[in-house]
Formats: sequence, C-alpha cells, structure tokens
Amino acid sequence: MSEGQLKKKAIVDANLNRAGEGLRVVEDWARFYLRNTEITGGLREIRHGLWKAAQKNYPDIITGRNSGEDILSGSREPARECEKSIPAASFNRVKEALRVLEEMGKLVGGDASAKFKEMRFKIYEIEKDFYEKNKDT
Repeated sequence: MSEGQLKKKAIVDANLNRAGEGLRVVEDWARFYLRNTEITGGLREIRHGLWKAAQKNYPDIITGRNSGEDILSGSREPARECEKSIPAASFNRVKEALRVLEEMGKLVGGDASAKFKEMRFKIYEIEKDFYEKNKDT
C-alpha cells in the first residue's frame, strides 16, 4: 500500500472518530442535561448513520491509523470557559469532520460524499433546534 493511500485512510479514520466523538458528546448533553428526546434521537440517528456509512470499509480504513506518530497526539485542548461551551465545541467538531469526510468521499466515488453532506446539513438543523428549544443553553 502506498504512503499516499495510508495518509488518506488516516484522514478518514481521524475524522470518523472526531465526528463520532463529537456526536456522542452532544447526544449525551441533549439526553441527560436537556432531556430532549427529539434532539437526542436525531443525533443518535446521525451517529449510527456515520458508522453505517463506514462499516463496510472500516477494517481497511484503520490500516492508515498511526496514533503513535500523529504530530498532534500530544496537543492539549484549551479549557472550557463554561459548560455552555461544551456542546458548541462538539457541534463544531462534528460539522468540520463531516466536511472533511465529504471531501474525502469524492475521491472514492459512489454516494459516500453525498451521505456525509446530508449528515452535515442535518447537523446544521439539529444544532439550530438545540439552541432554539433550549434558550438557556
């Protein structure tokens, strides 16, 4: 396998993980903090869709993983200013990761890019609902 192929797989792997982790944070926030079943369900649906989209190729995708040599593996994220910054940071993480996956999906063809784009636009709507229905957040 070429070095270029491994790098592409590493990008996809990192962004699948980034999106999944961000989705889990906002899903749990909506579930436990806001107790909003509609938003929780929408986020859960996207999280499951993310892994379903990658499921077939996931064993191959992780062959590009090399966490020990990731130049940012030791970096630290800034402290959160307040609890309200947690869902905001996580929504942004998800949107950014889905955009990268959308772009990388264009390299493999098929409907991968379109699936990730659809998820990204669903996140935009869920994020809007999240803040409209929970003004104090």
